[in-house]
Formats: sequence, structure tokens, C-alpha cells
Amino acid sequence: MLSDIHDLLGQELVQQLLAVHPNDPQADDITGWPHWRAILNAETPAHPLLTAIRTNQLPRTPIALDVSISQSPFGMSPKKHHEVSRMTQFIADLAATRGLHDLRIVDVGAGQGYLTRALHAHFRSHTLALDNDHAQTHGAQARSGPRIPGLTHRTIHLTPATLVAAIDDWIPTTSPTTVPAPVLLVALHACGSLTPDLFRAVLGLSPTHSWRPAAVVAVGCCYNLIEPSRDFPLSTYLRLHPLPQPLPASAYQMAAQIPDHWHDSPAHLARAQLALRKVVWRALLGRLYACITHTENVTDTGSTPTMRRLGRLHHSAYDSWPAFLAQAGKRVGVDFLSASDHPPDPDLQARLESLHVLRCLLGPAVESYIVLDRVAWIREELAMSKALEGYSIDAVNLFDQATGSGRNIALILAPPPQIV
Repeated sequence: MLSDIHDLLGQELVQQLLAVHPNDPQADDITGWPHWRAILNAETPAHPLLTAIRTNQLPRTPIALDVSISQSPFGMSPKKHHEVSRMTQFIADLAATRGLHDLRIVDVGAGQGYLTRALHAHFRSHTLALDNDHAQTHGAQARSGPRIPGLTHRTIHLTPATLVAAIDDWIPTTSPTTVPAPVLLVALHACGSLTPDLFRAVLGLSPTHSWRPAAVVAVGCCYNLIEPSRDFPLSTYLRLHPLPQPLPASAYQMAAQIPDHWHDSPAHLARAQLALRKVVWRALLGRLYACITHTENVTDTGSTPTMRRLGRLHHSAYDSWPAFLAQAGKRVGVDFLSASDHPPDPDLQARLESLHVLRCLLGPAVESYIVLDRVAWIREELAMSKALEGYSIDAVNLFDQATGSGRNIALILAPPPQIV
């Protein structure tokens, strides 16, 4: 599938769609935009591009999982409770079927510590929670209440080297009965480079350490925060077969889109429509501002100085175009209402809507591309590893995207199942 997605993303039309952000004035001059609108016309049969997009992405139906380990929802959103409950159950089942015993657990990018505490309570194992944000670590410790025996929190700048060093320092305090001590590494939404860095640490671990990786369960997120120069592509195949043009920075943002769930309910659809309106109106505002000031530089993320100064506006600002101009004018310090006494050009608005929707539809293919590249890379590394001989890497749909858990794919590095 990786090669098929590669071919899709290399198509001229797809490259064009990914390269042009709605904020980019170049979008106004592209002659093919009426064709984009036709692609999205619900009254016509499925366009070949839409068929190709749907075919060339990973399925996202969550795995069947009998969640029997109870988790208190206190302090958690329904989305977070769903993720912590399912991930805890999955890890418990994995440990049982793969014969993982006497575990030490390391939660990488632990955040507020919800998963940390759930795993510590279930396994009653020594557990190390690592995060690079002191405020997150402090919050996790506060939520834990009185000091819990066997649960350690540390704040460090997370890199492959510092992760290994932190575990090296911690392992002797756990009084391991087995040497090297088996360590289960977990990460729930490891942002940006943290997911590949976690696997770099594990795959590059020398046999001289006092611990060994028993398994890894990692859910990545925030692809827009990865460093393409070192984090993508990783696999030999994609490094030897580059796209005609590399993915622009804004394409990594598109990987977070879940358009298959826009129509799940009236509420979902309303949120999707509001999100579309925000993107398009802000793009139109950028053009209006450029006309007034004759200055604006667009980056490949679609970010402009005006958009950064504008920041986030309350949802009510998007109730009407005049209301939006009034609120934006207050934030930016420009009287947009006087400069524009008429609605935006409907032709341009339709063009930008088409562009953004098509880019969103490509999002799951882009995410699949990134995930499968990571899987291929880890398989290459495992093929050369004696320390992890027999281990496999799999991508598992751990969460239900319908709950809001858009990043639902976990990468599972584990030994083979035990034969009973």
C-alpha cells in the first residue's frame, strides 16, 4: 500500500492541491479550480481522484476490544477516557498473550499522567512518567495525590539519548529481579518527532544496558511538528523514490483531518462547516488586508503575519461576514468594515472552499503515508537487529475516530505470541 499511496501523492493534481494553501494568493490564479468543484459535485458519480483517495489510505475501523478494566472518568474528557480505557486494556491483553512478566513501565510524553496511573494501578509495576514540560509533570503529580510507591515522575528534554539515559538511571531503583529488566514503553499521542525518537531509542539500544525493551505501544500525533529533514521519510523505499515535490509543511497539518466523520451527526457536520468557514474567511481576510496594506508574505504552512496576529476568534465571530470583519479589525487594528462594504466574491469563496475540502480529503492518505513509512523503516531495522530478533511491528487501530480520537493508530513493537 505504501507504494500505491506514493503514486497517488505524486500525481500532478494532488501535488498541486497539497502545494497551494487557501491563504496563498496563488490559489486565485489556478485555472483548474472549476474542475475541483466538479470533483466534489455530489450529483455526479464518484470522481477517479476521490476513488483513489478512498482506496489508498489505511482502514480506520477500531479493533474489537473487550474493555473489562474499569477506569474512573474523573478529570478526563470522554475522548481521553475512551483512549485511556482502551489502551490500558490493549496493553494488558498484549502482556498476557506475549508472555510479558515482571515489567517496568515507562510512559513517554506522559502529560497529565492519566495513562500512567491507569497502567500503574493495573500492573502494580514500577512506573516512570517522562515529559518535557514541567507544568505537565507538576499537574500529573498533583493528580496522583500523595506519593504513590513505585510511581516516578521526571521532566527531561526527550531525545533518544536522554530517554535511554533516564531509564538507565531509574532501573536500579526498581530492584529488578531479572537482568536485563524488561521495560514496556508506551506513548499516548507522542507529538511530532517523539514517536520516531522513541523507536530510535529502542532500536539503537545496546545489549550492555541494565534493561531491554519488552514491547512498545505508541500512538503518534502532531505530524506538523515533525522535522522532515530527519523524521520523514524514514524508510529506504521512500528515500530512494522521492515525490516530484516533497510534501509541503501544510500537508502535515492535513494529516490530522478525519473527513469520513464529518457527516456522523448534525453536530459533527456543523463543526465541519464552521471549520471550513474559518479557513475560507481568514483566507479572504488575508487578501483584503493585502489590498489595504500592499504587504503580505505567505509561508508554505499558510501562515501569514496577519493570521498570526489575528489569533483565534470566538465562534460567534463567524456568525456573519460583517461580524467577522468587525472582530478581526479590532484584533488587527484595521477598519475592515470600511474597506469592504460588500460580501466576499462568491466565485473566489467557492474556489477556496473547493481547495480546502479537497486538501482535507487527502489528509487520511497523507497520514497513512507517514504511518506506513514508519512501519517500513522499523521493519528494516528489525531485520538487522539481533537484540530484537523475532519481534514484529504492526499498526493497530486502537481508538474509535467517531469519539474524536482522530489519531487512532498505535504502532506495536512486540515479541511473537506465546504458544499455549
